[in-house]
Amino acid sequence: MRCSRWFHALPVAGLVTLLVADAAPTGRRTRASIQMLLEHSAAPAHGAPLLRPDSDALPVTKPLGSASVSATWSVTDEARKSGAGILLFAYGGEATLHHFLAEATAAARSFRALESAHSRVRIAVVSNNATIDRNAFDLHIQPRPDLLFAGDPCPYGREGCNPNQRPRQWATRLYYLAHSPFELTWALDSNIVCCDPRAAARFLRTAEQSRLWGFDIATANQAQGELYPHNWNLMVRWSRATSNLMRDWLLLQFRRGLASDDQGTLFAAMQRQRASGGLRVGQVPTPFAAAFYSPKQGSFFPRITRPLTARAVVLHVGSGNGPASQQWCRAFNTDAGTRRQLWIASKGAALAALRGARECKEALQESKCPFAGVRSIGAARPEESVFQPPLRDPQKLAIGWNST
Repeated sequence: MRCSRWFHALPVAGLVTLLVADAAPTGRRTRASIQMLLEHSAAPAHGAPLLRPDSDALPVTKPLGSASVSATWSVTDEARKSGAGILLFAYGGEATLHHFLAEATAAARSFRALESAHSRVRIAVVSNNATIDRNAFDLHIQPRPDLLFAGDPCPYGREGCNPNQRPRQWATRLYYLAHSPFELTWALDSNIVCCDPRAAARFLRTAEQSRLWGFDIATANQAQGELYPHNWNLMVRWSRATSNLMRDWLLLQFRRGLASDDQGTLFAAMQRQRASGGLRVGQVPTPFAAAFYSPKQGSFFPRITRPLTARAVVLHVGSGNGPASQQWCRAFNTDAGTRRQLWIASKGAALAALRGARECKEALQESKCPFAGVRSIGAARPEESVFQPPLRDPQKLAIGWNST
């Protein structure tokens, strides 16, 4: 499960400081890997049409060093990106790989249930496993061995961490997200479930037709106010702006540490690109990004969701196995049509619905219900579209590089 600890360490007001630790001296092997990153040739989506040129689309990539493309990441075959699709990830050492591939396969199957030819979505998986379930996935993207970086069992820090858990790193994910075969990519963690495949297909189809409702990137939001990305759920429309964003994000990740949390580095990259290039950042609506958050700093429990009225379509759950996922779907949607927040009081407690601010404040013993504030800027938006969230002024970003 993707954690949100790093955010809670940030100030919530005034100047935002992102402390990004230097990696250890790189040495020749890492420098060689960086050079190969630039020269990587991703597998094209065979038969995909070329994108129509417009103000956002990238030109056909020219050789490295070409002045006309020097401002963007030179992603091989970017002009062959086409359509919209879901991208899942399952890579790493043997134990890590098998765990996440089982989760990703269950997640993909949940999008396949009850689907028709009209509602079918394309699903790709980035996995170093030799085989995949061809009924679940349309495309198998096999990462190069030298891009499978070593992970860390404690990517959010040593405090409270079990050093024997599965090592994690998101740099491989970041790199292959840029090399997605889709023009519009919905990148999801493996421990998710789709409760309504037809609604998910409609949402993705509308996102493609509307060019992501005018945004370049949309993310889940783990903050109570101004958006701070929660990377389990990202929608990226490939454009000049997102090409620059992805390149900056990758370099910030290298700087901070390949196995460190990638949410802080995405936030920094988004702020930098908003300031310099006009990047348009939106928020994925709650029914398509339903997740639990910790409202009390320093405590994992209680856990609470953002408010939603419609049916929850995509959930971030603790386990990707099928039966448990369907139980989550039923619990989330028992009161569909009623404005509600779901919460878990403590470890092992049952999931319950809070209907209205009074129930919420009484249950959490708070004077204000968390995660229930303003949902969008300007006119109210339906729960089926990406919307404009409150955003921190990008000029108020400072990145502090530790010397260690």
